Amino acid sequence: MGFIESLFSGVRVFVSELVTVVAKAVRVVLEEIDHSSFGRAATQLVQGATRKYFSTAQDLVDEERELAEKFVRDGRRSETDAERLQEIAAERETLRKQIDAAKASNAAQEFRENQDQVVAVAPSDDEASASIGIIASKTCPECGETMRIRQGGFNDKTKRRNFYWQCTSAKFSCPTIKLDPMKERASVIRKQDPNLDLSTPDRRAIWERKDVLVETASRLRNALGDDDSEIVCPAHLLPMKLLPRSQADGRLLTTYEYVCLAVDSEGRACQHRIPLETFPQVSEALRRREGQGIINS
Repeated sequence: MGFIESLFSGVRVFVSELVTVVAKAVRVVLEEIDHSSFGRAATQLVQGATRKYFSTAQDLVDEERELAEKFVRDGRRSETDAERLQEIAAERETLRKQIDAAKASNAAQEFRENQDQVVAVAPSDDEASASIGIIASKTCPECGETMRIRQGGFNDKTKRRNFYWQCTSAKFSCPTIKLDPMKERASVIRKQDPNLDLSTPDRRAIWERKDVLVETASRLRNALGDDDSEIVCPAHLLPMKLLPRSQADGRLLTTYEYVCLAVDSEGRACQHRIPLETFPQVSEALRRREGQGIINS
């Protein structure tokens, strides 16, 4: 793809050029989608396939957990079990490609169905943060696997966070790619959203109102323990669960995170986590679950 940099679920596309005429940009996006392998898949089949793939991923996790328990109990691993672990790893790599393709196909269909409701906006830190951890169609230049946007800590000097693209391959050995939304001569095409369309001072004034904070925290608590099918563990390929952080202090942006509850082949808990650290992340989490973000009108 040339114009499309990455396609996300939820009707969101990062494109590589500055968009001035939305209708023309949408046509180009649809043309590139139509010429892609994932763009030709039937949505109904894709959605069914995704559920099947997640079920297969759970079966592999359950089997790996049993082998880990056996290893911890016996203090050794048989040759048969070691071979099965290698087979599980190979099966996961096949499954990874299937899930990525299915998710991309579903995102393409979402865009088609909502093409008349999109706007083009400049990249920003909030736009990038709203896409953290979500499966994207962008491919890693090193190995060809898909990539996802991750964010670093808040920089007190710049008053910004760092963003980067990270490969989702099982080895996590590929170099990350820096993403600076403020320096990108590009555009984001997405549905209108008051959580991103209002001016930064206006939306932050609403997000930080005490009554809004209380309501938002209550909505997040109602989602605790739920799977988010758009936030998938890159190691175990399971939808991640929204849970309280181990050292939560009760504040909205330091209390919740997505976690994977699987274990590795030696019984150690999966360390892949995606903390909810920004209001755009929280808003998107609520939108995926309820259909509405923090600001819902």
